[in-house]
Amino acid sequence: MAIDEDNDNACNSRKSRALVDTPVGPIAGTIDIRKGVRRFLGIPYARPAVGELRWQPPQQLPAWQVPFNAINFGMPAAQNPSSLMEVCGPNGEPPESEDCLYLNIYAPPHVGERKLPVMLWVHGGGFSIGSGCQEIYNGCHLAANGRAIVVTFNYRLGALGFLRLRDFCDIPASGNEGLLDQIAALEWVRKNISAFGGDPDNITLFGESAGAMSIAAMLAAPRSRGLFRRAIMQSGHPGAMHSIERANDLAQAFVTHLQRAGHSSPESASTRALLQAQQAVMTDPRMEKCWGQLPFKPVLDGELLQTSAVETLRSGGTPEVSLLLGSNLDEWNLFSAAAPQIFTLDDAQIRARLEWLLPGHLLDPLLRYYHELATSIDDNPWPEWSRTWNLLLTDMVFTLPGLRLLQAHRGEQFHYHFAQPLAAQPLLGACHAVELGYVFGTHGAMALQPLYGGESDPHRLSNTMREAWLNFAECGDPGTDWPRFNRGHSRRFGDHPTARPFDTAELARVWQDVPDDLLNGYL
Repeated sequence: MAIDEDNDNACNSRKSRALVDTPVGPIAGTIDIRKGVRRFLGIPYARPAVGELRWQPPQQLPAWQVPFNAINFGMPAAQNPSSLMEVCGPNGEPPESEDCLYLNIYAPPHVGERKLPVMLWVHGGGFSIGSGCQEIYNGCHLAANGRAIVVTFNYRLGALGFLRLRDFCDIPASGNEGLLDQIAALEWVRKNISAFGGDPDNITLFGESAGAMSIAAMLAAPRSRGLFRRAIMQSGHPGAMHSIERANDLAQAFVTHLQRAGHSSPESASTRALLQAQQAVMTDPRMEKCWGQLPFKPVLDGELLQTSAVETLRSGGTPEVSLLLGSNLDEWNLFSAAAPQIFTLDDAQIRARLEWLLPGHLLDPLLRYYHELATSIDDNPWPEWSRTWNLLLTDMVFTLPGLRLLQAHRGEQFHYHFAQPLAAQPLLGACHAVELGYVFGTHGAMALQPLYGGESDPHRLSNTMREAWLNFAECGDPGTDWPRFNRGHSRRFGDHPTARPFDTAELARVWQDVPDDLLNGYL
């Protein structure tokens, strides 16, 4: 590798140029002098999935000779606006381009003799929104101490990435194109990261929400076997997958919505038309009971995915992959805060929301347990039954499925529980995704101050979490004071004034009669 610095301006400028020779061709990036990080942004890892390549598996790019100028992010995947996050293109444009298969590399300023571990981030967003380019995922802080190389990337979302059409029309989409994009990004990193100073044999996948669910799918996919050594799964349900039958039912509904809008087929429809049909599906009154809260997600197609991650691990699969997994104390608060009807829930309404999934003999004891727990918590801004709902859904969708995945795993395993509430947003508490700013060290970014601010000793918490994540990436052990999970041990992060004790044995007992397929049905 060669670094080309502009010596005349290096003292007066925060950035200078970096040039790396890789197997796919030379790549020019920048060195952020102040942060001590090389940044290579918007690198294509596959051909643009546009035109004839729409709904095709990602196609390998030919090598290039002229240096690729990697100084700006690539476009995010096409997606509809969301109240949960704001995503836009590198120039502020709306994310409506199908040309999105780009990755970003954050590396220390110099390449040493020792190859560094690689941390490949899979972003969340329910398989329908999000981008690896969001400020909260800025990899500079993790890479700045010189212990790891951080990679983020975009992959196809929604109908363009997770809609199975091959059984319904001539389009060959399996419903796993977005997951295939993720594997293609992983394969690109394995092939090229050595040129940046990374160790291709020491890759840690880490991701949150749909990103963690994607990692679960990759644990189950034979094609990704041996491509990564470790995995960090933050707040993800490992059973979020469609059967072929449900995936085909979703495709039927999608095409019907598209035709009602005057479009004869998905193949000829514009990106905007596809996004409009996608939105129609996600607001369809049948969605929850027919396709779950996440209508677009990986498909158990019998080809790429033959079994779920839990089934794969229970049968002895991937014992060589070390796992670090966890969830947040108040996960479901985020989703309830965006739904005004949750604030007036009562016992009967909760039953009406869940009885299609959980029969009375299972639902009754769960409601009793969580209502008693809800009424025992002081200083909580949520009404009594709303609090019951949040506690129950947090454990049903996030906590318990994650614990069952760890219990199925035969390799090294660690568990964490995040309990740092948002000081400026008391309704949210330690909600879904709030740990992200601490993991990436971006909690102090100006763009994120409406979310973070006023927490107790936030920099110390961030340093502690980043140290644990980096330790795990280096050697598979987050720290000497962190006990293995095999005896039910967990590590707590954050200081929640009313946090209940985290008892894995009690959770297992409360949910022991609820099978995996019912847990999976909600998503």
